[in-house]
Amino acid sequence: MRRCRADGFTLIELLVVIAIIGILAAMVFPVFARARESARKAVCLSNVKNIALAMNMYLGDNNDTLPPTEHRQEVFDYFATGPAGGTPPCDWHAYQGNPYLRWPVILDEYVKNRDVWRCPSARLQGGAFWIVPGNYPGGWLGYLKATEGEWGSSSPGGGPCNTAWPPGWGGEVTDSILQQIAARDNTGAAKNKAFVQSVMLTEDLRGSKLSQFQNSVWTVIAGDGGGVNFTVQINSLVLPDYCFPGCWGGDCNAPDWTAPDCVGQDCSAPPEWSKDTSLRSSYGRHLGGSNIGFLDGHAAWMSQGSIIAHAPKYACGCWGGGLVGGDFEGINPGCPTTSPAGNQGGDASMVGCSFVPFY
Repeated sequence: MRRCRADGFTLIELLVVIAIIGILAAMVFPVFARARESARKAVCLSNVKNIALAMNMYLGDNNDTLPPTEHRQEVFDYFATGPAGGTPPCDWHAYQGNPYLRWPVILDEYVKNRDVWRCPSARLQGGAFWIVPGNYPGGWLGYLKATEGEWGSSSPGGGPCNTAWPPGWGGEVTDSILQQIAARDNTGAAKNKAFVQSVMLTEDLRGSKLSQFQNSVWTVIAGDGGGVNFTVQINSLVLPDYCFPGCWGGDCNAPDWTAPDCVGQDCSAPPEWSKDTSLRSSYGRHLGGSNIGFLDGHAAWMSQGSIIAHAPKYACGCWGGGLVGGDFEGINPGCPTTSPAGNQGGDASMVGCSFVPFY
């Protein structure tokens, strides 16, 4: 009598099917992830373009002049004293104590939606830290003077040498000193519905005339950024979400591109990045690149390699030296391209003027 075979699969058949499913999943998941990131890149690019257009409209309304800087001598004199024990005195950043000179605040009436300052792919973000209350006697400067004793203990932003923001930008926080609470915690995460920003701006250009730039098509006004968003540097554009990529003592947005030799300092950026450019691509925010907005109102995605190729460089790598080469205007290399971080005297002999990383 013939025995009938029971319905079902053998163990080997099941293992083969599982293996095939695993292989297919491994092939398909990266495609889905790339498609998802492509969508996020498009959203971010649209946001950056809206910011660039908003600045373009602002220029049209203000005699082709970028938002102003601080001009009052009393403000510079105050910051030059190193208030609350600030070291060194930050008179060169006095404008940052004025919450009404923040570019997102100035452009708020043009963008109409504060979500444009957020990138959906950002892993590092900045935004409102120190909230200055409104209608304070003596204005924001009077407030800073009156609360010097609270700086540092209650403000992760470190006082007015870092950026201040007006009421309404800290969410539920309207006075971050007297409330003993900041709009952001020590990790930089937003709290209490505070304003979040992951698109950085070239606020260093404040007060500049449009005629001062040779080509507005290459003048960077905004782009993907990390924890610090009031200044645009090449290193920030290339690695907006990589913290401590150089020898700058913990500044997430100021890496030293001389990572292979920081003269005894502990560099977090892997030295092999200078030899194999593909190793840093995973830290590019959008598929190995970043979105950039320009002064003429257009925006574009650029790969990490293209950003570096179009970047100006300090002559011989010296801090304070002239910029040479590159097409970008309005931004700088951020750190010497050949001398160690912190070597602001311009002595490039420690590494050599001919060394230019990542090229």
